[in-house]
Parts: sequence; structure tokens; C-alpha cells
Amino acid sequence: MPEDRKLPNFNRQPMLWLAASFAAGILAASIANIDLRALLASCAFLAVAAIIFRKQYFASYLIIIAFAAAGAASTQIEKLSIAPDRIRVLYDNGTIRSGDPVEVEGILLGRPEPSIDGVFLNLRSEKVTYRGREQTVLGNVRLFLPVKESETDIDPKYGSRVRIACKLEREDEYLNPGVLPKREALDRVGVDATGSIKSQLLVERIADESVFLPLEWVYDQRAGLISDFRNNLGRSAAGIMIASLLGDKYFLDKDTADLFRDGGTFHILVISGLHITFIGGLLLLFLRQLTRNRWIQFLVTMAILWPYTLAVGADVPVVRASIMFTIVLYSYVIYRQGTLLNSLGLCGLILLVWRPSDLFNPSFQLTFVSVAAIVAMAYPLIDMLRRIGSWTPSTQYPFPPNVPIWLKRFCEMLYWNGDVWAVESKRQVWTANLFKSPLLQKRIVGGVQKAVRFVFEGLLVSLIVQIWMLPLAVVHFHRVSIASVLLNLWVGLLIALENFAAVIGVLLAHLSSLLAAPFFMFAEVFNWLMLSVPKLFSDNGWASFRLPAYSDHGRIIYGVYFLPILFMALAINRWKPFDIKRRSKLVNKPVLYPAFAAMLILVCIVVFHPFSAPRPDGRLHFDFLDVGQGDSAW
Repeated sequence: MPEDRKLPNFNRQPMLWLAASFAAGILAASIANIDLRALLASCAFLAVAAIIFRKQYFASYLIIIAFAAAGAASTQIEKLSIAPDRIRVLYDNGTIRSGDPVEVEGILLGRPEPSIDGVFLNLRSEKVTYRGREQTVLGNVRLFLPVKESETDIDPKYGSRVRIACKLEREDEYLNPGVLPKREALDRVGVDATGSIKSQLLVERIADESVFLPLEWVYDQRAGLISDFRNNLGRSAAGIMIASLLGDKYFLDKDTADLFRDGGTFHILVISGLHITFIGGLLLLFLRQLTRNRWIQFLVTMAILWPYTLAVGADVPVVRASIMFTIVLYSYVIYRQGTLLNSLGLCGLILLVWRPSDLFNPSFQLTFVSVAAIVAMAYPLIDMLRRIGSWTPSTQYPFPPNVPIWLKRFCEMLYWNGDVWAVESKRQVWTANLFKSPLLQKRIVGGVQKAVRFVFEGLLVSLIVQIWMLPLAVVHFHRVSIASVLLNLWVGLLIALENFAAVIGVLLAHLSSLLAAPFFMFAEVFNWLMLSVPKLFSDNGWASFRLPAYSDHGRIIYGVYFLPILFMALAINRWKPFDIKRRSKLVNKPVLYPAFAAMLILVCIVVFHPFSAPRPDGRLHFDFLDVGQGDSAW
């Protein structure tokens, strides 16, 4: 056997494999309690062995196993790193009872965050006084202070040291089975406890600590934009702009928020990869008109993108997206065109090293599954369809694609441009005649062709992402949106137009209210159009429906669900329609058809849940629900 065939094929996406093995180690450590010293010793032994046998084919496997051991070790280290004086520990072990009055002292992280009927204070706590006893503590608390709308500009500012009398809570308010415990929900967002303040008189400003002045300026600009949107737009449009651009969802009215949830488009309002990519892309497009220096483009983009990330709260999805964008842009700067899967793996590895527990965070799972769906399946499929539809003879691909005639005609309808071929053929020293027969020939051309292409690609990406995310939507939200495939495209397009109109209007408003008025009017029109279609689906019950999730051993179905999907993604990436001699066995019909059929069967099992209900056992069962003021039983 030749030497190159003995080597494992990890070289194309090494970071993806390392991130997967690291995640597998985290998962193993969550199931079984493994001694930390044994894990660290295993990491060291495997690393040394990989160096010694680096020229052997099994060295890559040693590295993979070492990263799995490192993932398990990082989980144990994260658990041990929680200090005994952390607020979450004091409340969980009963040292401080949830809901009892306390006096907490600390430093404000960022400006007070306004909402419709008050402000939120994010406090890095340092001291807590409980029952007359003061003790040093660590941890972040989030407090709500009800104030009048005219008083939202309260005295404590970013960096202020304050002492607040309040009641901190960490216990669950509702105790129904299947509901995410409040403690777990707080831990996921890095908050130790929450509470409310009865009066602003209970907030004592002690001193002002030194702060990072550029970041303070960013916080001030964000607060100013929130005020501008509220003063110049209607309640619905202002709430959507503040949520989608500034990361503050507290100004969304209930009807609007319900429309986005029912339609499966609420993620568009949450600042994540879509927004970071959009903003970063616009910055790059502008900078490329001013300079061709890639380092200047990179540094200026990062100097704007990361302060924006901090200004909108630096939540995990935003940080995750910013890291991903930074990695991809840096590879562009150093002229290293790595694969997107490799960049995704590096991003995941960095985040899991930072916080291993994020592997079980729904936000982390939804983000990476959706990005993986686009990178691993949607983008390669669309790229191959483009090549099929726009094929012309070349030294690399001299023969036409070997695909079914219906697929070739469909792709040519979307991507064939005869004018481009007419110009290109005149540049060649050889001549050739091409016979193309796209569907709806001479009807879908020019601007119509571009519009149809945009709609098709948008719907295909949305469909693929929804298929990949189906188990996560059922497990975490118990809801499946059947209209989201269409609504994602509709809402995504119109909210972008609304963002442009609203931002331009705010900028012009500082010069002239007369110049800004038309843009605010366009923003309101785009907002009405954006909500009209989701409202039509929601009012007629077409938007979404609720589903129960499998429990206990039945959860295995969600893991099995991804097997045919991953197989089909691998087949798409290995598909070579222009290669006549080498044909991958993965793309043969006898192999693909069963995989596709298995995927459809698993979709039906998840959606129609025939095995989710327990079997009758001949006994009478009562279910009790906590409804706040009492119990409900049936």
C-alpha cells in the first residue's frame, strides 16, 4: 500500500476534527466523573507520543485522542474554578436564601440598560451584606429598577461603584417538569442572580471607578441611538430596530414578538452571525474603495466590529460570530484561503476552551448547527449547481456535466448567461458551439433571472437550515415553524431595507428633520410590509405548531436523525459531476436514495412523534402543574 494512502485524511479540515474531539471529551466528562490528574497525564503522554511517532500514520489519531482528553480535563477545571465565595455557590448551598433582603456592593458593567418601564443594572458584585454580616463575594447580578420614562437617565453610570438594597433570587418560580430551571438559565448567560429594586432611593452611588473611555463613548452612542429610534419611529418599528441593531429586546411589543416567534424568525432580531457578517461585509466593501491594503482593512474593521460587539452586550452568540468573522478575515489578510469548515472548527475550539459548558447551551448548538448546515451542505450544493448551469469548455472541465437532463436544464435556467459566453468565446484561440436549453428559455433572463436565482438560493438555504435544526427546535422550544422557510427570506430582506432607511434617517435627523422624514416613512412602510406576511400566516394558524419531545432513551432518535444528513452532506462535498473517470461511490443512486428515504422517515418520526406518548399501564395518573397562585391537576 502506498505511504500516502496510510495517512488519515485529517489534513483538509484539521481544526474541525480537533474541535469535534474536544467536544467529545467534554461530553464524556459530563457523563462520567473522570479524575483530573489522570486526564492531564493522558494529555501529556499522548502529546509526547505524537511527537515521537510524528512520521507514523497513527500520530494523527494520538492527537485526536489527546484533544478529547483535553476537552474532558477542561470540563473538570471549569467545575473546580468556581470559587466558594461566588454568589451562585452561596445561594445554591443555602448560605443566603433566595428572596431574602440583601445589600450588594459592586461596579456597574456598562450603562444602565433602558426598557419601556425601567432600567436594568448589570453589576459586578464585590460585597454582600446579609443579616448584618458583610462578606466578600464574586459574580454578576442583574437588577431591574422601575423608573418613569422621563427618568431613565439615572445617576449611576458605567463604572460607578454602587451599594444597592434589594432581594436577589436564584430559585425557580415555576417547578413544572420539562421547564428549564432558572439556575441553569442564569448560568448560561453568566448571571449569578437577578432581582428588582423598589426605589431609586435604594441605589447609593459611592464612587466612580476608572473606565475605558472609548468603550464609554460607545455605550453613550448606543443610548443615543435608542432614544433616536424611539423618538422618530412607531413603537413596533422602533422596537424591531433597537433589537436587531442594538441588541436590546425590551422595547419589543408583545404582538410583534409573538409574530416573530410563531413564524420561526425571532433569530433575525437576535444579534448573531447574520448581523455581524452583514456589518463586517459592509465595512469591508466601503474600505476596499479607499485602500487595497489588507492589513488596514482588517484593523479598521476589527476596530469597529469588536466595540460594537461589546456595546450590544457581548452575548455569547455575538462574540461567537465576531470570532468567526475575525478568523475568516485574518485568513484573507495572510492570503490563506482555508475552508469554511476549518474556520468553523477553529471558532468552536476557541469558544469551548474558553467555556466548555457552552457545548450544552442551546444558543451554542443552534448557532453552530445552522452555520454547519450552510457551510457543509447549502454552500457546496449551490456552488455545484452554479458550475453546472454556467459550464463552458475549459482545460480543467473540458466535458459537460454528467447529470440528469432535467437538472442541467434547471441549472441553466438559473445561471446560464449567453452574453457572457459570447464575450468569453472571442477571447479564446479555439472555437466551439454550445447548445443550451434552459427551462423557460427567453422568459427567465436579465433581471428576472437574478430575482428567481435569489429566491431559489434563499429558499434552499433556509430549507436546509430548518432540516438540520429540526431536532434542536423540538427539544429546546417544542415548536416547529412550517412557514419559516419562506418567512426567513421575506423578513430578512425587508428588515435589511428597514435598517438602512432607519439608520440613514437617524443620521440625517441631526442635520435636518425635513431630510430625515422620508427615510423614517420608508422604514415604517418596510416594517408594515415585513409584518404583514407573518401576520397572515399566524392569523390562519399556518405559521407553526407545537410538538412534544422524546425523553429518556427516546432522545436517541435525535442523534440518529443526523446520521443520514451528515452522510448526504459528505456525498454533496464529494460530488464530482465533471469528473468522468473518478466517480465517488457515495453519490451513486443506490446509496443516496436510501439515505434520503431514511432522512424523510426520521423527519416524520420527529414531527408526528408516534412513540413519544407512554404506553398505557392500566393505572390512573394525575399531572400537577404549578400555576403561580396554586396547583392545577387533571
